[in-house]
Amino acid sequence: MFRYLSIVLSLILLFAVSACSRNKQVEPKQVSTEQNVVADKVPAPAKIDRQHFEYPYSLWEQVNRKNENLFLSPLSIKAALGMAYTGSRGNTADEIAKVMGYDSKPDQEHLSFRKTISMLNEIQHRGNAKLNIANAMFNAKANEDILIPNYAKTLQESFGSELFSLDFNKAKDTADFINQWVEKKTENRIKDIISERQIADSNDGMVLVNSIYFKSDWMTQFESFNTRKGIFYTSSERDEKQSKPMPLMRQTGSFRYAETGNCQLLEMPFAESELVMLFVLPKDIEETSAALNEEMWTSWMKSLSRPRQVEVIIPRFRLEHTLDQLVDTFRTLGIADAFDAGKADFSGIMKTGGAQNLFISDIVHKAFLEVIEQGTEAAAATQVGFAKTSFTPPDPNIPVFKADQPFLCMIVHKPSNEALFMAKVINPDDAE
Repeated sequence: MFRYLSIVLSLILLFAVSACSRNKQVEPKQVSTEQNVVADKVPAPAKIDRQHFEYPYSLWEQVNRKNENLFLSPLSIKAALGMAYTGSRGNTADEIAKVMGYDSKPDQEHLSFRKTISMLNEIQHRGNAKLNIANAMFNAKANEDILIPNYAKTLQESFGSELFSLDFNKAKDTADFINQWVEKKTENRIKDIISERQIADSNDGMVLVNSIYFKSDWMTQFESFNTRKGIFYTSSERDEKQSKPMPLMRQTGSFRYAETGNCQLLEMPFAESELVMLFVLPKDIEETSAALNEEMWTSWMKSLSRPRQVEVIIPRFRLEHTLDQLVDTFRTLGIADAFDAGKADFSGIMKTGGAQNLFISDIVHKAFLEVIEQGTEAAAATQVGFAKTSFTPPDPNIPVFKADQPFLCMIVHKPSNEALFMAKVINPDDAE
């Protein structure tokens, strides 16, 4: 039997409609959808003038909490906000672009997402891994006449979005419909991402959703009979009072490996050759995770050696994590107008008129990560695992990467050298 890794993420971005005291509304103007947007016929994107902003490390810094697990997908968050950015204008667009690191204007940045999504969809088509990226727009029926057709068209063509028109006055039915869509796209791993109350409070708003489901075999498989119960320390100090029993998977194989002054690094490839998992085992998890930035990331990737023999010991584990205060987080990072009912400019999404305005009221990110043993042999593997290696003396020439204390791990897309998923593992659950 083999080990595989399963990752599920979903993010919702909720737009609300503010109602002002004036009753006069501007008659909505329909936009023609006759002309298709074709990437290779569009002029080169116009670059925006901004200082370099280190997304996703700036976000990581804000949501990282001492002694707590963390798991997020920079890609999922960037895609969901990218759908919103496509319809933003003025200072609202400028603030989002600076924080998220978008290189082009709102009417052209979507072409970059089209390219990225197309590239990642090729992984799914090759069949070595399951990578399902799904986007959707859930719009209130009351907005059907004021939704700008070209915006919906762009979501379909560049983000592959599904489009739904729902009765937000039936808040429970709408929330149930969205939650069921997310459950289906994430193999029932992500549940209840939006509530009836959020729909009711949106005042006939809109919900944008991005979900990612990833599942892949390791290129070099773990053997179940090498799994044994061990101790996992939940602090870098390796205090026995802060420890728990965890099943530890073992193998010796050829992997890219490095040792820095403060960390051990291990790159484990998946059956899909373009994707790898980078494990980072620091001497001090809090110091390293707090200092994580682009320079550190680049130095890690450059320091990895050619493949060499490494003894690998990693836990079988599960993480579930929710980020539900991202509006406050992005306010801190510098996005202000998008969340302000009086200042937000999403006039590229819908013509709300003088008495109303569209603004982002909520952003919720849910993530699920699991490294598990396929089949039902887990208990038996634990029982017989003691006999496999207990009498084999270690080879002093082979480095040992033993992740029995807090570590970082990232799923990396090798062609782009981009981290698709990032995790800080402090106190994992057993993935039984």
